[in-house]
Formats: sequence, structure tokens, C-alpha cells
Amino acid sequence: MIEFELLKDEKINYELLYKWCSQEEIYKYFEQRPLSYDEIVDKYYPRTLKDTKIVVYMIEYDEKPVGMIQYQKVDDKKNKLYGINLDNSYEIDLFIGELNLHNKSIGKETIDKMCDYLFNEKKADYIIGSILDENIKSLKCCEKCGFKILKEIRMKDTIGVMQNYYIVIKNKE
Repeated sequence: MIEFELLKDEKINYELLYKWCSQEEIYKYFEQRPLSYDEIVDKYYPRTLKDTKIVVYMIEYDEKPVGMIQYQKVDDKKNKLYGINLDNSYEIDLFIGELNLHNKSIGKETIDKMCDYLFNEKKADYIIGSILDENIKSLKCCEKCGFKILKEIRMKDTIGVMQNYYIVIKNKE
């Protein structure tokens, strides 16, 4: 059973994010490098505040934290980058940090639950994801959730290196 817990400014949350983002299987697709504990706090503390544009949740599976999911409204900069007007749309990003739980459909359940929330509560028209082209596991998961490849683009990753990405999109069914 998947539940979401809004990220709180608590040491245990930063410690979990640090643990997960220190694993190559996670950081090579999410941050492109391991982050120090202080970098984790610097990045995520502002996202615990009420007026943040990026909303972050810890993913809980059987009442235990197993990963992180976040969403934000697609802005004009992303509209230009993607070459399509995506007003009233949201972008999601997630990882399952507990590697022993990979390939157990937790990612799919998480994406499905977040999509339901964004379509029904936020009245989103579309949900977008950007996936590094070498992250085939995430691409297949998104396809199982009903996402389609909108386009392939080159853009800078989190450390400024140009990478190839699949931009995937899902519309409300």
C-alpha cells in the first residue's frame, strides 16, 4: 500500500534522502552525482516550506519510507523547452530509494496515485516527466502508467551537462 507523507524539516528525512541519493543506482538518473548531507539539506529544506513551487512527498510502502516523489506546475520556461503549451499541467519526478524494492511495481503504484491526485485534485490537463534516455527502467514504468513519449530533447542535467531526455506526457483519461 502506497501513501504519501509531505516532506517535513526533520533530520530523519534528510538522512533518508542522503542515504538514497548516495546510491549510484539513484544518483546516476536523479542527481547525476552523489550529494553531501549538507547539499541534501540545502536542496530540500526550502521544499518543506509552505510557499514552495516544488511539493515533495516521502513515499511510504507498508508504512515505511521507501522513496521520494515531487511535483511542480509546468512554467513558461518548460513550455518553451518542450515546444508545447502545457498550461495547467504538472511535472513529476520520483525515485524508489530502497533498492531491494525495485521491480516490485511500487514505482507504477506511486505514479498512478500521484497522477490521480494531480488530475482530480489539482485539475491538471497533462502530467509530464523528463527521463534520461538511458534510464530505460523508468521509461518502461511510465509507459505502463499510460505516458507516451512527447519528444526527445537535449537539455542540461542537474550538474550542467547536456544529456538526452525523453519527455513523456499523460493526459487525463
